[in-house]
Formats: sequence, C-alpha cells, structure tokens
Amino acid sequence: MNTFSILFVCTGNMCRSPMAERMTRAALARSLGPDAGRFSVHSAGTGTHDGRSMTAESAKVLLAYGANPDGFVSAELTPAHVGAADLVLTATRSHRSEVVTLDPTALRRSFTLTEFARTSAAITAATAEGSLPGASLAELPLDPLERSRALVAAAARRRGTVRPARPDEDDIPDPIGRPMEVYEAAGAQIAEAVGVTVTALVGR
Repeated sequence: MNTFSILFVCTGNMCRSPMAERMTRAALARSLGPDAGRFSVHSAGTGTHDGRSMTAESAKVLLAYGANPDGFVSAELTPAHVGAADLVLTATRSHRSEVVTLDPTALRRSFTLTEFARTSAAITAATAEGSLPGASLAELPLDPLERSRALVAAAARRRGTVRPARPDEDDIPDPIGRPMEVYEAAGAQIAEAVGVTVTALVGR
C-alpha cells in the first residue's frame, strides 16, 4: 500500500519522540479515520537501544492528550529508519544534524518538529491567500499523501524563511529525570506542534 512515513527522533526514545509519535497517530486517526492507515508513524533515538519502555511520566502525558501509550518500545536510530522516512521530525537541532550526518540524503526532509510546524503553517496560510510566489491552492493536492509530499518539498524550499523569535525555540528540552511539570511543558509544546503539523499535512 502507498504510504507516507513520519519518523520522530530524540535521544533516548523514551520521552519526547514517543509522545510525538503517539500524539501524531491519535491526531491522524481523528482527522482521517480509517485513512490514517495510509500514514506510517514511528520514532527512534540517537542514544538508546531497542526494547526500552517510555517513561511513566510520558505515558501519563499521552493519556491526558487522548493518545495511547500502550505497547511502546524504543528503537535505536539507524540509516534504514532515516532512509525509509518521507519526513523526519526531531526534538532538537542537534538531533536534526545527527540524522543528516547518518544519511546526508535526508537533508531536504529533516526538520525539528517546531521548525516544520511553523514553516508548514506559513506555507498553507500563504498558499490559501495566494501570496506564496509560484504557488496556488491547487498546488497542495487534496489527497492527504500527495499533499504531505508536496508540503515537505515546499518546506525544504522555504527552510529558514520563517524564523523563531529565538533559535532555542526549535529545541524541545529533554524532560527525563525531571519533575512532572517539565514533562507536561514538553508535552504541551509537542502537542501544539503535532496539531499544526497534522493539519498542514492532511489539510483538515
């Protein structure tokens, strides 16, 4: 089956990327229903090994956002993971650099999660208004998979044109070993970016 693959990356694959993965799956299910199966969503860590559970705090955050934490196990990031992904979204800028070092061909489809959310929102808004040079609403297809591929290509072309107020806004802090309030703050940041990203990708 033709699918669009999203890969989330952090360090331990126990907090940030699992939350992003499971929130994205839930958001796609709400938006697309059975068609959510056309999207493949996974996560991995740059400094972990296979088979770890997500932290209990991460699972608690997911439940608060209506996402399912059950059955999650970590995966060590490999070139195969990166090569199979249509879109790689990382927790921080350093993770993005590690992804591209692992597979230089991934440059045009690798972004931090907040970077991609910000850029894709700007693209969809400008396209709808007809103010994006060389683009019209018709250039973001109605089919969710075709639209997602077109949006990733557009985001690569516009990388760096929609800047954050501060560079560190593109880094989601690692909450592991920290109080629940830090997990909740990271979860809120991830949930906001995931919501914007899924809406931009599928158009609803």
